[in-house]
Amino acid sequence: MAFELEALVGHLYIVGGRVINVNPPGALVEVAPPSAAPGREGDTFFLLIAPSGSIAPTTFYEQLARLAAERYFSAGGSVTIALRTMFQLINRNLYEHNLEHSEDAPKQFETSMIAAVLHEDDMYVARVGPVVSVLQTAGLTLTFPEDLKDDEPLFSVPLGLLPEPEISMVRYGVNAGSRLVLSDGNLADIPGDRLTSILLENDIEQVLRNLRRTIKIQSQLMLVELVPPEYESPVLAAPGESSHEVSMRLGAARQQLNMEIEGAQWKGLRRGDFLSLLRWGLARLAGQIAGVLIFFADLLQRFFPLPEVTPTRRLSSGTLILTVLLIPLIIVSIVVLSWVSNLGETEFEQCLGRLQETANLARSLDTSNRRSVTSAWNAALQVAEACDVMRRDDPAVAAMREEAQSLIDAINNVKRREALPLTNFEDAAITRLRLQGTDLYALDDKNDLVYSIKLSDDGKAPLRQEPISLMRIGAAHEGGYTIGQIVDIAFDDHSGDLTMLDRNGTLVRCSPQFILNCDAQRVLNANNWEGPKSLTIWARKLYILDSEAGQIWRYDPSGSSYVSAPREYFAGSARPNLRNVVDFTISQKGTVYVLYDDGIMKTYIGGNESPFVFSGFNEGSEPDIVHTDGFFLNDSPFAPGFFLTSRRTRTIFETTVAGTFMDSYQAFDQEKLELISAVVAYPEQNLVYVASGNTIFYLSMELG
Repeated sequence: MAFELEALVGHLYIVGGRVINVNPPGALVEVAPPSAAPGREGDTFFLLIAPSGSIAPTTFYEQLARLAAERYFSAGGSVTIALRTMFQLINRNLYEHNLEHSEDAPKQFETSMIAAVLHEDDMYVARVGPVVSVLQTAGLTLTFPEDLKDDEPLFSVPLGLLPEPEISMVRYGVNAGSRLVLSDGNLADIPGDRLTSILLENDIEQVLRNLRRTIKIQSQLMLVELVPPEYESPVLAAPGESSHEVSMRLGAARQQLNMEIEGAQWKGLRRGDFLSLLRWGLARLAGQIAGVLIFFADLLQRFFPLPEVTPTRRLSSGTLILTVLLIPLIIVSIVVLSWVSNLGETEFEQCLGRLQETANLARSLDTSNRRSVTSAWNAALQVAEACDVMRRDDPAVAAMREEAQSLIDAINNVKRREALPLTNFEDAAITRLRLQGTDLYALDDKNDLVYSIKLSDDGKAPLRQEPISLMRIGAAHEGGYTIGQIVDIAFDDHSGDLTMLDRNGTLVRCSPQFILNCDAQRVLNANNWEGPKSLTIWARKLYILDSEAGQIWRYDPSGSSYVSAPREYFAGSARPNLRNVVDFTISQKGTVYVLYDDGIMKTYIGGNESPFVFSGFNEGSEPDIVHTDGFFLNDSPFAPGFFLTSRRTRTIFETTVAGTFMDSYQAFDQEKLELISAVVAYPEQNLVYVASGNTIFYLSMELG
């Protein structure tokens, strides 16, 4: 019976109400490898791991899934024995890990896991923790646990908390057309009749679409449809192509493109210097015509000599000769002008044909080959630029360019948005943005001063903006403090004050309600700082990142002041290298996030490094490839996550708190974000504020 059924598989991953266009990190589908144990040769293994308790890095769940598959296919005996052995191994590893870190809660990991095995015409399902399965077969909808409204069987103990896991199993008979959903517990919230109607849709793409509309906040699920081997998937796919052939075709297209661009540039310049070209052409033509006319005049004079005439008649003859000479010149000039004016149109039509050919090449490529498709459409964009040199704002070229750019964006998961200017400051360089309610603050690093912007209710207009006079270089405060070069600004969530720090250790705190009501103090041991770069306030404590010293200095509060010497966040002599750090922050839970300019994020808990890896990015768009210039942590319950900026690609990336890619945003006019340096999100209004040079732009995260 092996291989009489095959599987079509789809995934749905929703975090905070947003669909993430990657597979859930703990989702895995694997057929039996050549080294599979006896009895496993024809099995297909499906697995879904759902986080529980402390959230681990994405790679943790991916590695756990691979370990589970390896263990299952290496286990002999029946399917149930192999599944039980696999669950016990995973549980033992997690349980022993948690025992070793019993006093460090963030390092204790637990997971819920559901696995299914297609063995001949049977489907085995095993689960531990609050995960569920739904099978639609032969007109029946079968759930596991059987009653999804009963909390006791649904919310069983996850893996990693007990010495022995509480494993539940079930076996179903399946056939072609059966559909299986493996999901976290959120699927149990869908009413049974609604779930049945969704699973009875025509194809799995429609099933996933309706599940996406029904599940609003959170979901990790895998959808499996069993089909006969001869079944043709409804998803259209181009036939496979040789990558060598594609490369050769693209190479030829690029070579032809370079020739076209060089020709377009030369011809564009000649047409731009139109008068010179016209004078040169007419002068040569006039010279040739004059020679011809003189030759014919000599012949006429030889065979038909002119008689002597009065001055009046001589004048008439001269006029006649002049007319005879000018008329051909005028006619030839008109021809030359017509030829010159039509020359560009002919070349433009050739360029437009080349653009169409390049676009057809891009359309013909297998869409699964991202690199080839992207290269082909990028070539089309270059041809479109060459055509623009010949004729600006042509609608056909504009339409082709829009098609190319939209398809490239779709492949790279880029959302184009209008970058609308909120405000700008003369001769400024904005490097920090901080948002508190409808109050936006900007640090001008070029002039060492802080601006205050009062936003409208929708966040799209400044009602008032002004520099904060007491937060600028040279400002004098009581106690004899004078502000020097500003390091950073931050909010104190406890008091609500805006805080500024300069390199001399002067700390200025101002009330946002009364921005001129400020107090200043000098923190201790500032003379020991080597390279203060960033400021964060957490739990009333002052944290100052010293990049050159490889240290974060922590000042404990005493009332409303900081009067004691700082403590070192990183204990001992082994300190991290912080020289290339662009910024750091601390989450509400106390986790320290440090972002480097090469796109690497590191996290620390109590001074000890904790694993963190960005994941789910398209190839070539990973933070460590495009590099980063700033970031913002949205630590509120409303769609928490990171926003990263990359000046190199003029892109804003959005990820989950665990570092999983969610979205990326670019402006229609990329020149606006050429100097992108800081970002802050306003999730309540679905807005992102971006500093670029002396201007603050806002982008909407939603279309509209």
